[in-house]
Amino acid sequence: MTPRRKLLVFPAMGLAAALVWPLVGGVTVAQGQEKPIVIKRAHEGSFRPSFSRPIFILALGTDSASKRYHRGGTLEGGRTDSIHIIAINPTLKKATLVGIPRDSNVKLACGGTKKINAANVFGGPKCIINTVENLSGGRIKFDYYIIGSFDNVENMVNDLGGVPVNIPQNLNDRNSRAKGIRKGLHTLNGHDALAYSRDRHDFGRGDFERTVHQGQVMLGGLTKARQLVAKDPGKILTFLRSVFKNTHSDIPLSEAFRLGLLMLQIKPADVTNTFLDGTDSVDLFDPRPLLNNVADDAIIN
Repeated sequence: MTPRRKLLVFPAMGLAAALVWPLVGGVTVAQGQEKPIVIKRAHEGSFRPSFSRPIFILALGTDSASKRYHRGGTLEGGRTDSIHIIAINPTLKKATLVGIPRDSNVKLACGGTKKINAANVFGGPKCIINTVENLSGGRIKFDYYIIGSFDNVENMVNDLGGVPVNIPQNLNDRNSRAKGIRKGLHTLNGHDALAYSRDRHDFGRGDFERTVHQGQVMLGGLTKARQLVAKDPGKILTFLRSVFKNTHSDIPLSEAFRLGLLMLQIKPADVTNTFLDGTDSVDLFDPRPLLNNVADDAIIN
């Protein structure tokens, strides 16, 4: 069976599977324990995507709800230290990742000018969704949002068998636990993928470079997911069952199947990984030119 045929055999692995924040996973949830991943529509009453126009997803990584890292709180009430716009062009099978540094000073939709990672604390997902939409001047309207924690990332990268990432330099940052990770192309396990995604002290531009690295980990997950589908579609079905068992979601299965198939058809080489730039104090330059560019067709022209 050809790789293309295998991709079509498996109708989808679900929204989270190919996007990788949070990644595909098999996290077991004990009875009575809160499910660890949130995947929902960004706006109540919004229509399902037509798949003939750009699709926009807000992917969030929170520093809350992580027992392994001794972080309390809830997913939908903690600081979001990873913030990415995922823009998908269904027709061209291309996509763009736009990272937003967590310390960016912005006007929150729920009131006040604060670091953007505080939006979820002050107003939950609705506040950060509306805040990021406002940064685009209203040109981008999200279809979905995803939230995962530190533990989710580690567990799910491990369930994938690691993700390939090209590390630009040797890492030695005790704050992020990124110690002993060497320069070069590596298949990172869950611990190291998270550590690399959190490391800002090893790099001159701190949060800006870290935001790009988070996008690299996401693309590594997409690369690995496509490899798994090509080799063994049945194994991905196992992951899919786990994803739906362990997530809070209001997305119909048929819709998630179709979106998952779409994501699997996108080659990592056809995904642009970029970020909103700014000064060293993380005061953003005007984000509208870049976001308006992406809003038109999900592609940076």
